[in-house]
Amino acid sequence: MSEAVDEDARTAVAEVRLAAIFCAFLRLGCISFGGSSAGWIYRDMVQRRGWIGDKQFLVEMAIGQSLPGANGVKLSVLVGRRLKGGAGALAAPFAFLLGPFVIILAVGGIYSRVGDYRPVHAVLDGIAAAVVGLTFSTGIGAVARGAADRLSVAIAAITVLCVGILGWPMLFVLPVLAPASIAIAWSRAKRQLKEA
Repeated sequence: MSEAVDEDARTAVAEVRLAAIFCAFLRLGCISFGGSSAGWIYRDMVQRRGWIGDKQFLVEMAIGQSLPGANGVKLSVLVGRRLKGGAGALAAPFAFLLGPFVIILAVGGIYSRVGDYRPVHAVLDGIAAAVVGLTFSTGIGAVARGAADRLSVAIAAITVLCVGILGWPMLFVLPVLAPASIAIAWSRAKRQLKEA
């Protein structure tokens, strides 16, 4: 199995040009809103371009979710690495952050002049609602694609409850739920090997 994964990684490194990775992540950085950048990256890298598969994306997302920092930036590093090795791991997050950096400088300048107007706040409230919906959609989609059984769905639901609703820090939830998830995946893999 590891040979197949290694072959997929070698193929991706050879096929996708660094300039294409840079342009794709520059575009993503400019159009993704709020905390839902994982959904935008998924739609672009998996569904639109087909540069990586569902399973590969979920692996990168799982790795990124277990590390501190912004998920979109972590995913850009991991997906960039998968696509073009070390050069991709540098180019993707640089491009992903470059566009928003320039945009936020411009928006900050404009907002300092018009931020006191009521319609501006109404627009921002509408954008916030859309971002919440996109984040929710991405989470449900990830559970549907990655959860193979009821126990996996239960772990996902407990995570949402603990972190999203109760507001517990991920630092305390992860050491409990990660081993449980690993044990479930391991037992599932052993079961599949016995059946094969």
